[in-house]
Amino acid sequence: MCNNQEELISESNADQQVHGGRKKLIRVAIIGLPNAGKSTLVNKLMHRSVCPTSSKVHTTMHKTEAIHTEGDTQIIFMDTPGLTKSSEMKTYKLSKTFKEDPENSISKADVVGILQDVTNVYTRHKFDKFVLEYLKNRREDTDLLLILNKVDKLKKKDALLEVTRLLTNKEDYPTFNDIFMVSALDGDGVDDLRNYLLDSAKEKDWEYEQGTYTDQPIEKLIEQTVRAQLMDILPYEMPYKVIINVEDFGVRDDDSIYAAVILDCPRSNYVTVMLKSNGFKVKCLQYHVEKDLRHALRTPVSLRLSVICSKSQHA
Repeated sequence: MCNNQEELISESNADQQVHGGRKKLIRVAIIGLPNAGKSTLVNKLMHRSVCPTSSKVHTTMHKTEAIHTEGDTQIIFMDTPGLTKSSEMKTYKLSKTFKEDPENSISKADVVGILQDVTNVYTRHKFDKFVLEYLKNRREDTDLLLILNKVDKLKKKDALLEVTRLLTNKEDYPTFNDIFMVSALDGDGVDDLRNYLLDSAKEKDWEYEQGTYTDQPIEKLIEQTVRAQLMDILPYEMPYKVIINVEDFGVRDDDSIYAAVILDCPRSNYVTVMLKSNGFKVKCLQYHVEKDLRHALRTPVSLRLSVICSKSQHA
């Protein structure tokens, strides 16, 4: 039986034990515009769904660290909110962490990877000025990678070569140490990127114990996973306004996890939307959250969801 949460977020693997030699460490910041696929890429690099994802923008709301340990090397991936303009932060009333977290991650990184969505015809061929401003936070010795994502969606290879040319041949654009073409969703090219990072690590003590794979408490991971799935289930701005509370959480004798989560809606019509059709949306939410958490935690997870509108109850 697990005695504490730290045991839940780490796992032993005999194949990963260090047999002599010096430990190596590398910190990696994956940055890019919202919905470029940063969290999906980190999950694929990690071989597990540590970073919740959805089809909507601003799923990642603050920096999280995902830790991949292989042999004598530890990679710390810093998954950050999508790079956001000041005007957009005001429009969506985003917290200051949307600006501060990417800046801090870039300043601490040994490698910065700019993730570019090659399917977005409006942004794929250029870097906005505010993205280049973020890069000024990196150290002089930091490697810079260009990572072209969703390359499987481009039918014409000429288009991919043209995107690469436009992103690497402008005088005011940065010089990249290497370029990777990947599909974060199906894993194409991800092994090459991971191997590059493993080879680039320097001799240094690890920051996390063997087998630790996230810096997030289990309750926070549950909350983030529920939030991400809400974004795919609820329309428009609704998922951003629902307050998620992990009311109860525990570990059974067989190491399986149970949790009770309250979804507090700002208005009663939100409750109606979520509970209509015999609670179909809530059932879908429960299924997908449990599935994602099983993949992240490598243990059975059972979830109980309750939908309320506390404002109407106190009116």
